[in-house]
Amino acid sequence: MLAGAGQRADPDLWGHIRFGQAVLSQHHLVLNDPYSYSAPGHRWLNHEWLTEILMALLYNHLGVAGLKLWKFGCAAATVLLLAAGMAETGAAPSVRLNTLTAAAVALMPQMEFRPQVFTFCLLAALLALLGRDNYRGSSPLWIAVPLIALWANLHGGFIIGLAALGVYAGVVAIQDLTAGKGIRRSAYPAIVTISAAAATLLTPYGLGTWEAVMHALRNPLTRNIVTDWQPLLFALGRQWSADHLGVIYYLCVIGLIAAMAITFALTPGGHDLPLVAIAVVMSAAAFTAVRNMPLAVIACAAPVARHVSLIFAGPRKGRAPATEDTKRAPDRSGVNQWLAAALAVVVAVSSGVFSSRIKAESDYPAGAVSFMRGHSLHGNVLGAFGWGEYLIWHMAPGSKVFIDGRYDTVFPLRVIRDYALFYFDLPGAAQVLPGYPHDFVLIPPDSMAYGVMRRTPGWRIIYQDTNSVLFARADSPAAAFPGKAETGGVARQVYFP
Repeated sequence: MLAGAGQRADPDLWGHIRFGQAVLSQHHLVLNDPYSYSAPGHRWLNHEWLTEILMALLYNHLGVAGLKLWKFGCAAATVLLLAAGMAETGAAPSVRLNTLTAAAVALMPQMEFRPQVFTFCLLAALLALLGRDNYRGSSPLWIAVPLIALWANLHGGFIIGLAALGVYAGVVAIQDLTAGKGIRRSAYPAIVTISAAAATLLTPYGLGTWEAVMHALRNPLTRNIVTDWQPLLFALGRQWSADHLGVIYYLCVIGLIAAMAITFALTPGGHDLPLVAIAVVMSAAAFTAVRNMPLAVIACAAPVARHVSLIFAGPRKGRAPATEDTKRAPDRSGVNQWLAAALAVVVAVSSGVFSSRIKAESDYPAGAVSFMRGHSLHGNVLGAFGWGEYLIWHMAPGSKVFIDGRYDTVFPLRVIRDYALFYFDLPGAAQVLPGYPHDFVLIPPDSMAYGVMRRTPGWRIIYQDTNSVLFARADSPAAAFPGKAETGGVARQVYFP
């Protein structure tokens, strides 16, 4: 319940369901973009296609309740698989419980209604397999091959799974070679890694799936537009300025990473160097981009539990790898079970798990969209990036957008760059307006793009409220309304859909 307590609509939720619904209605994948005018008909490498179909099916048949059940199921699976991985370490139950609680809190902000929740779940499953192999010397690692194949159709985060497999196989090989044991033991994980990499081609896009993921990783403009791709410390500073309470989640992540580093330094003989190496890689990824913070949490949980227990166990007990004989029996306290159940109910009710609505995490132009629909206004809309898929849901196919959350799977770098120039009022912003066939511009009044619009002739405000301003070309029928622009007053709270 802690891990899944976040109940806010992500900016891409509208698009994920609409895109899945399109596949279901057309009975085939949509391979070329039908929603934008800046890249009409551009090749669409949708690495999340299977998740979007699942989300659309759940929403079509169960509504918001279906989406909430899906997200809770992924959160629960992630936590249970984390618990299974920590159980392999032989750590004391109290240590595992506290580590798991910290991990759940740290996971909460990014356990959203997004395809990435499958990446969290599948990474936890993969690390549970690797933990079993590390501590017991054997594990059905072949399961990783179909797991990665499924992962590649659910979300582009499959590359994280391959990285974990590769690091594990490499460290095991180095350890065995250093100890004079040859490469016999490391051959198995190496073969699994190669097979899993080949299995990622079992998607409708083949190599195109890799193309989409690599484009996302190399895109030089991503960090300027998408908050998720900003460095952890930079995002932490912004969070402190906006809301001190939100810093708790960042501190939990940093705390787990620090705990892993410190406890490993104090007890380096924990016989889990391959797992620690994976945690180091995921931690480095987290500091590079905040979207990777859950990966660091999931990877650090087992090493933290292992080495904290080694510290308390003493030097002699702490040097042996975990076995079935050395693991303690779990605590069986009825009071703790009832207390945990009561707290879970409190978290569920207070966070809105049982609500029939999903509140939007930020402001959306509901008033402007209602105005456009009420006056039958359609056309090409240059809107704020985070509003793109909201506009697609409410206004397609009559209107098309300039850009939306599919920036890495549809839009050329030229389009992303032009949006950044316009929205952040950078040199060259004035050329973006005449460079495309825009009919409307829909932006927040406090954005830098608002200044661009105010000093650009040929545009008129036709609607405004506290969170959106709608411009139309001054020579268009939409700008012919008599009198002043319509004012919507205070923007209302938006709930999905």
